[in-house]
This record gives sequence, C-alpha cells and structure tokens, in this order.
Amino acid sequence: MQRNVEPSRFFALLFTGLCVLLGVSLSDDAARASSLYPLSLETLSTQADRILVGTVEKSEAHFISSGSRYIVTDVTVRSDRNVLGVPAGSRFVVRHLGGVVGDLGQRVFGEASYRVGEQVLLFASERQGAFYALGMAQGALHVYRDSSGISRVETQLAGAEIVGVAPAAAAASNGHSLDEVLTQVQAYVARRPASRKE
Repeated sequence: MQRNVEPSRFFALLFTGLCVLLGVSLSDDAARASSLYPLSLETLSTQADRILVGTVEKSEAHFISSGSRYIVTDVTVRSDRNVLGVPAGSRFVVRHLGGVVGDLGQRVFGEASYRVGEQVLLFASERQGAFYALGMAQGALHVYRDSSGISRVETQLAGAEIVGVAPAAAAASNGHSLDEVLTQVQAYVARRPASRKE
C-alpha cells in the first residue's frame, strides 16, 4: 500500500533522518557538537601544506560562490615565523566554513576560530584552491601568554568532541610552551620527504 506524505512532513522526516545519520541531536537541551578524529602533532606537522606562527589581521565572510547559500570566511594572517612555506612578514589567507553575511549567519561546530589581533600556530592544507586548518579546530592552535610572560598554545575545539581518546589526550599540546611545540614541529617537518618540504 502506497502512502502519501505532505511535502512539509516529508522534508521534516528527511531532515530528521539525515540528523540521525550524522549523529546530530535534535533535542533542544542537548549539546551540539561535531565529532573529529584526533590528529597528533606529528600528523599535523607531516600532513600540512603550510605551517606558520602568525597574527590574525582581518576576516571577511562571503558566500562561497555566486548564488550559493553557503558562507565561508577568509582570514588574513601575517606570518611572524615561517615553519613551512610562508615567509615571515608575508600574508597568508586561511578559510573556514561558516560566518556572517548581512543578517545570515552559519556556524560549523568544531571549525577553526580566529580573533583579530591574536596569534596562532597554524597547520593548513590546500583544498579546492583555498587553504583550511588541518583537522578543523585542531589545526589552529591559539597562542597566549601565561602569568610569567611565556607564550603557550591551546586548542579550542569550538563545540567539537574528539572521538576515540580521553579528553586530556585530545589536546596534548595544551599548555605547552610555543617554543617547545615548535621544536617538535620542526623536527617532524625535517623528516618529511624532500618533495613535501618548501
């Protein structure tokens, strides 16, 4: 027996089915999150196409293409320290999904976040002609100064959860000094095949 379903009910059922498949909760009080597979510092260092420490100068949100309803934000970062492929003093543009254009805002949980004026340790990979933080929020480590003035790094997962590992292991670099982390990153980069070094 064939059953007719009104179009509005059909789309509601379709949306609910997609949310279940994607693991998104429809409960109002449930936390919203993206699930990310953990990326180690070694993986970030060996898989990134560009690595730098830089200062965020500006961000500009726009629709990904003419007629599109999907928003992306291009973030301009001035390179303070080149690790791989971004000379100090140059500007580098990294893109993330979501943003605000006019009255329309879109947010992708677990996506990298940036604030103008802050410093980041960025691991970027190229996709479809633009650079994105590798592993979403995992590839954009925020740099802050502790009470003694030492620069340290922190991963801000922005609504994401890391699957398959204990929470403490999900952000193993958190709280480590920037210099310590960079020493490890440079050692991993030095082991990359010559074809992947710039």
